Amino acid sequence: GVKTTLVDVIWNVGKSGVVAPVGILAPVDIDGAIVSKATLHNIAYIEALNLEIGCKVEVIRSGEIIPKIIRRIYE
Repeated sequence: GVKTTLVDVIWNVGKSGVVAPVGILAPVDIDGAIVSKATLHNIAYIEALNLEIGCKVEVIRSGEIIPKIIRRIYE
């Protein structure tokens, strides 16, 4: 994974009408792709990782495509 900062969280309405949180990240290069957004799935996922605006997070490209925050980094 790659370390970056969670800058903001926005709420996105998907094609099926489901509202889901999206993490806005400080842009970071992961395997040649600039990643600046990552799905946060739902509020329970945010709470489970104890995410807050401005915290450091580790991001991967799940399946080498979808950006995913996998953990909060405490420094």
